[in-house]
Amino acid sequence: MLIIGESINGTIPKVGEAILNRDEQFLKKLARTQYECGAQVLDVNAGVAGGNEIENLPWLVQLVQQEVSIPLMLDSANPEALKAALSVYRHSEPPILNSISGEKEKWDKLFPFVSEKKCKIVVLLMDDQGIPKTTEQRLAIAKRLFVQLTEAGLPPDYIYFDILVLSVAVEPEAGLLALETIQTIRSHFPNAHLICGASNVSMGLPGRKLLNRTFITLAISAGLDTLLIDVRDQSMISSIYATRILVNKDPYCLEYIQAYREKKITL
Repeated sequence: MLIIGESINGTIPKVGEAILNRDEQFLKKLARTQYECGAQVLDVNAGVAGGNEIENLPWLVQLVQQEVSIPLMLDSANPEALKAALSVYRHSEPPILNSISGEKEKWDKLFPFVSEKKCKIVVLLMDDQGIPKTTEQRLAIAKRLFVQLTEAGLPPDYIYFDILVLSVAVEPEAGLLALETIQTIRSHFPNAHLICGASNVSMGLPGRKLLNRTFITLAISAGLDTLLIDVRDQSMISSIYATRILVNKDPYCLEYIQAYREKKITL
């Protein structure tokens, strides 16, 4: 199980403002807090209206690396910004690039770069027709892109399929479809990883944290192994540790007991 902190993201108003204003203290504190809350990787996204992502992303990567010594997810659709960020990335573990998809324009821009750098990569299960409405359509995209990526030299465990969760407020079947997709993709690609933006499931609804953590527990039991979440939500983290015990992903409950001792568990 890999837990990725999602909060250093320029689309979040306070974070975007901090990036534009070069507020190093705010951003360093955000990185440190996520690390202390249990993040094993930090997502770094410098995309903010009015900003220069090619300059901002490498600056942000350097800043975060000064504060914490864990791997990063470099989050941008701009190949030039990713190249700039990779040039200053210093961790021994390869970064995760977020993201590529079956959309032709996006694929043509990023696939040569991904093939050359041999980085870990998030693969969105969508194409030029948009987000598929069925599990079978998403599986077909996964099969096609998996072949191309592995033939280019990427190991299967460098591939992170994003199963694309939609809001249940708009699509009542979205939760069930996501869980079915996780199970299906896991059965076909046992050595690849599965990731999703879990908070999407609750968009437009009250009590979002309750819905998010409930969905996460179901998704873990279905086969999700990479979590892009707000790690500052202690109830969410507690649910994750508890779920891992119940699906036999934490033998003898060692991780749970350690987290409890470190006061990461809330009752």
